[in-house]
Amino acid sequence: WSVPVTLQPHYNLLGRELEWEIVPACAANGLGILPWSPLAGGWLTGKYRPDERPSGASRVGENPDAGLEAYERRSAEQRTWDVIDAVRTVADGRGISMAQVALAWVADRPQVSSVILGARTLEQLADNLGAAGVHLDEQETALLDRASDPGAAGYPYGGPGVQQRSRKVIGGR
Repeated sequence: WSVPVTLQPHYNLLGRELEWEIVPACAANGLGILPWSPLAGGWLTGKYRPDERPSGASRVGENPDAGLEAYERRSAEQRTWDVIDAVRTVADGRGISMAQVALAWVADRPQVSSVILGARTLEQLADNLGAAGVHLDEQETALLDRASDPGAAGYPYGGPGVQQRSRKVIGGR
């Protein structure tokens, strides 16, 4: 068998939970990360609004109730809109697209080797490729990190897991 060289997880500003265990494990084992859905199904491009259920030619618009990026699930979380606002702030300050900001952020994360783009049109592809020349400064990165901080709850821990994480192990085999 071949030794793995990369892991392909879901990773973006709205989905950072793998930073708890997966990123450190990859770092410890010299494994690169090749994230999919770096734009969270289009959420990080600014195309969705809190007061307008999407429709039409977009991942969420064509099937708003499906998957990790389902509209009702994502839009119900204030954190979603806080992250989108932070991405918009950086994009507006730079005069670049929100997609380029989100892609530059994920491409610059520890262990990330490259990013899987999910462009549906040539225009989206050209815009996404423009992120290769974007390097966020410390203040921009800090703003995005604060807005997107996943906290300690949720996958993979949840309430009982959080309690177990800090529990002292006594005895054992």
